[in-house]
Amino acid sequence: MLVTQTILIGILYFISQMDGFFGTSLIGRAIIMGPLTGLIMGDVASGVMIGGTLELAFIGAVSIGAYDPPDVASGTILGTAFAIKAGAGPEVAIAMGLPVSTIMQTVIAIAWGLLPTLFMHRADAFAEKGDAKGVSRNMFVAGFAPIVAVFWIVPAAYYFGSDAVVNLLGNIPEFITTGMDIAAGIIPAIGFAMLAEMIMNKKVAPFFFLGFFLIQYFGIGTTAVAIFAVIIAIVIVQLSSNQPQTKQEEDGFDDF
Repeated sequence: MLVTQTILIGILYFISQMDGFFGTSLIGRAIIMGPLTGLIMGDVASGVMIGGTLELAFIGAVSIGAYDPPDVASGTILGTAFAIKAGAGPEVAIAMGLPVSTIMQTVIAIAWGLLPTLFMHRADAFAEKGDAKGVSRNMFVAGFAPIVAVFWIVPAAYYFGSDAVVNLLGNIPEFITTGMDIAAGIIPAIGFAMLAEMIMNKKVAPFFFLGFFLIQYFGIGTTAVAIFAVIIAIVIVQLSSNQPQTKQEEDGFDDF
């Protein structure tokens, strides 16, 4: 069973790292990796709960510009797998997933910084010879080489570390697990704060507080608020599209 789970975890992580090959599908997000890891571990319900909790923690971890966010997939897969194997909850998955994702992102950055460069130089050599197939072959390998170089770390960590982690979690004092429980409730709030910091401005702030007060003072569920927000967004788009557009003053030149 352990070997089968290890192989499936390796395949799952490999697929998550190929997200950029097929457009940004966000397949490596915690909300997707959690349930799939739970399916591998035989406990989909726990995978869904852990994945959802980790998604809240990682919700602000988005690559914008030159920023490299933590590797959400590795932290979610290992955190979920270890938590389910130990019979623990989302708090353990968060405590393990956050440092794992940060360390793995460092390893991934090193791999992507070194390996593609080697094949790019080889592609240059083929280009000088006029060998188009050689250039294409090296470009293709350059994209896969970093993934192949790092993906094995996650299944290896699960295979060799599962028993040790389970024993460690079983010997953790109660006051530490209580603290982890509290942290599990705080960290998602930090994730939302990170997201709000990136998108908050004077145009969207009123809608943020509107949603907050609807939930806090009227007891409306988040699903109902989300539907209400979609309706408001549609109305705003329709109103803005119906406004007459002012024709810009012509400067005497035609656009070609």
